[in-house]
Amino acid sequence: MSLWSNRWRSAAIAASAVFTAMVPGGAMAQLTDAGTSVANTFTLDYQVSGVAQTQITNDGVGGNAAPTTFTVDRVVDLLVQSQGDLNVSPGANGQELVFQVRNDGNDRQAYSFELSDLATDGFDAALTVRFYTDAGNDGVFTPGVDDAGAGTAYTSGSGAPTTDVNPDETLWVIVSGNIPLSATDGQFDDVILLADTLDPSAANGFINEPSTTPGAQTDPETGSNNIDGVAQNVLADGTGTAASDADGDGAFSATARYNVVTANLTASKTVAVIATDASTTGFDCATDPVLAGDQFAVPGACIEYLITVANDAGAAVAATDIDIDDLLPDEIAFLDAVSAGFTTAGTLTEPALTCTSSCQVSLTGASLDPGDTGTITIRATVR
Repeated sequence: MSLWSNRWRSAAIAASAVFTAMVPGGAMAQLTDAGTSVANTFTLDYQVSGVAQTQITNDGVGGNAAPTTFTVDRVVDLLVQSQGDLNVSPGANGQELVFQVRNDGNDRQAYSFELSDLATDGFDAALTVRFYTDAGNDGVFTPGVDDAGAGTAYTSGSGAPTTDVNPDETLWVIVSGNIPLSATDGQFDDVILLADTLDPSAANGFINEPSTTPGAQTDPETGSNNIDGVAQNVLADGTGTAASDADGDGAFSATARYNVVTANLTASKTVAVIATDASTTGFDCATDPVLAGDQFAVPGACIEYLITVANDAGAAVAATDIDIDDLLPDEIAFLDAVSAGFTTAGTLTEPALTCTSSCQVSLTGASLDPGDTGTITIRATVR
């Protein structure tokens, strides 16, 4: 909250601004509309030697002095706040960051918007932006309600009535991002939304006064207080997160972040010769351990393929829907396949023992929690 904000809020209380109970979403208490003329009268009764004398008043009647008046000036203030950061996966599309933009002043305003994607963070998402009015004006973002339809675009100086936002009303700004597949676990992308205050459109204008410069940037008053007359602009916004955003500049900004949380998988495949002669008496190529001594991959030999998949213990999330396909070479004859160690075992599919070409071992629907390791062991003989 800026010093300006504190000053005008105190002044508003002193000027008998009308406050109502807080509404859902943390909306501002209602302030007296800008341009309102506030009139005040007094009466003075007295006696002389016990005789009541003519009342003195400023009610403006019968030659009495006119009431004392002043014009409520225009507080230009706004809130921009993120509705929360978002955890995303590499390659995910349409990931939405939601910002609330609320008119915290006491007059109708329009807004222009600037979106910044900081270049100093880990990656940059491909961004698009949409704008919506708050359905029901409850200050609470409801997916499927507040973001329904085509939305309302806010363009500086457009002059369209829909560009105007009444005091205490909210706009929802939805930033949709496509996350690059190259993003890695722990990286983040900071996105800044800056809203700048504009004079309202010609179709609406200010609440009690016309808009002489519709769609133009709302500038602060540079002269002294005129007390009575047109409302003067008092810029009361604070400092947001954008480098260009300062107190009392008619703009405000906030930052939301895409956090990459993903599995960190590594995979490898090895081959070993279990026995030079798979037909050795008492030896079962499908299940027996490697025979002692040097073994060679000659025709008739027993071999083993071992596929190993690990999710790093420091990974943020599990790897799910793991599918592994191993197309065996035609030079070997399949005997057996076994999977082990996967957090979710999935379904292992083996080719027929009579398969002679395009023989494939497949694992589908498996998962690995951080720190878990899964394996597929395939036994075969060399043709």
